[in-house]
Amino acid sequence: MKNRRNLIILLIFTIGSALFIDLNFRYWYAFMEQYMMFQTTDAYLVRHLGEVGGVAEYATEFLSMAFYYPLCAGVIISLLLALTSWAFHRFMSACGAKCSMLFALAPAFLVLCFQQESIAHIITLCVALTAAMAYTRIKPDKIRYVVGLAAIVATYQLAAPAHFVLALLIAIYEITSSRRYAVAASVIALSALLPLFAMNLLYPMPLREAFLSKHLAHPEAAFPTALIVMGLAYPAVAIVAYALRDKELIKSEQLRTRLTFGTLIAALAACILLKHDLMEQAYRYDYYAREGEWQKITDHYHHNGVRGFEALVYVNLAASYNGTLLSDFTYTPQFGIEGLYPTDVKFYIQNIQASEVAWRIGHVNTAQRTAFIGTLGSRRSIQPRLMQRLVESYLVTGEMEVAEKFIKILESYPRLRKWATAQRPLLDPDVAAATDWIAQKRALAPTTDNMHDMQKAFPLAVEALIIDRPENKAAFDYLMAFTLAYKDLHNFLSYIRPMKGQPIDKLYQEALCVCLAVGEITEQEAVEFGVDETVQKRFASFSQSMQRLDAESMRKMYGDTYFYYLQYVQTPQMPVNEQ
Repeated sequence: MKNRRNLIILLIFTIGSALFIDLNFRYWYAFMEQYMMFQTTDAYLVRHLGEVGGVAEYATEFLSMAFYYPLCAGVIISLLLALTSWAFHRFMSACGAKCSMLFALAPAFLVLCFQQESIAHIITLCVALTAAMAYTRIKPDKIRYVVGLAAIVATYQLAAPAHFVLALLIAIYEITSSRRYAVAASVIALSALLPLFAMNLLYPMPLREAFLSKHLAHPEAAFPTALIVMGLAYPAVAIVAYALRDKELIKSEQLRTRLTFGTLIAALAACILLKHDLMEQAYRYDYYAREGEWQKITDHYHHNGVRGFEALVYVNLAASYNGTLLSDFTYTPQFGIEGLYPTDVKFYIQNIQASEVAWRIGHVNTAQRTAFIGTLGSRRSIQPRLMQRLVESYLVTGEMEVAEKFIKILESYPRLRKWATAQRPLLDPDVAAATDWIAQKRALAPTTDNMHDMQKAFPLAVEALIIDRPENKAAFDYLMAFTLAYKDLHNFLSYIRPMKGQPIDKLYQEALCVCLAVGEITEQEAVEFGVDETVQKRFASFSQSMQRLDAESMRKMYGDTYFYYLQYVQTPQMPVNEQ
């Protein structure tokens, strides 16, 4: 009966944790999949086998390929945590702590609450706990000691720092079951000396990497203290469980069962309902952008609004692809350059966005450069998605040998192998020239050198594109959105004048009404621009209403117009061009 109850508890936790991860972190893990690149080559396997913790990383990257697909991250992680918790429960039973499965699940909730960039820490814990459980199954002392020493060495090589957790658990077992303090001290000493031995005699590596492996705690980043807490949680819970082994706080079996299931369900519900990732929207939009599902971004924004600059960049990019960047101008928050292009690249997602926007407006060199920087700047110096952009940009610029190099790399990544192989025919210059998307990008390429860096001189870089290619509508719309966001009517007029006689967007017409009112253009010019009479009448009504209505009333009546934006919305701080 008790075993059946424990299995039910474990099943509820597995389902609940899978839902928690899928509802709160699906797009986070889909985003991080881009920074894992499992390869099928022999050299890749051999390299990982020769690194401390390399096998755990190999398994991490293999499993992470599935995170691109819905539900997969939640299912994989919940199953790993279920296996870890099951092994931990068996371990505590062997120590004499006859506790409920709920007690064994306590550290797993800690793992759920502190999400990391990869699941290497979960695999590390799984290795340590399953090895500890197996250790307790061996009854002959001498055989168990030999196996334990071998397991500590093996787990260090395969999944460091799993050997630390394993050594602590072995020590706990030996003390609680037989009071063998010398054995406990020996295994802890061995786990501490192994990294020093390895770094001095086997591997040329720094101290931190020797103790923790470069995969679990990257040397270029601050060490996440949450990893220490998670690692020590299992030994700590095991000690507490042993200390409470003879305590029976609740006598009634029925009441104990109800409290156990009630606590478990309440904890899972709290995780699902209360956890909120501020970047979830940006990661969701990044996923849609990878798929080219621009309308999904727009639909989600219309229903949920925009939270954060990173999400806004994708909202504007989607509007550009959908041809609504200007018509949506007054419906989206306008924060100037931050909402159009990430000039200050601090996070992984911003390099991707910089490449995406540059690619959209035809600044192929910047798209290529930011993709290359994003690839090299990632912790593993790989980024399959940006490698795809490198392939595309080199095909456009005609650098076929370099494009082939990245195609070959991507062909070793199972998830993108089919895509990479499909690009091989384009290495033929004639085939590439006859391919529509390449021809379109080449047609927008500037005829003179564009010396401006988009990240340091955004409007100048885009303006230079338009000077050479006036037909580049995507670049022109981005330039105008930038100009109007900063209420720069002087430059707006200089950009719009060549469009006299052509149909122009309503947003431009509203800006021209303001220019007419302040004397920047004449009534004849307004007619030449084709400013609609309805737009002029609405501006006149706006001007009259502004004298008698408060700001909130004006927003309700005219919030969808540029003249409302010009009068009532705070002007963003103009960026300083470094070039």
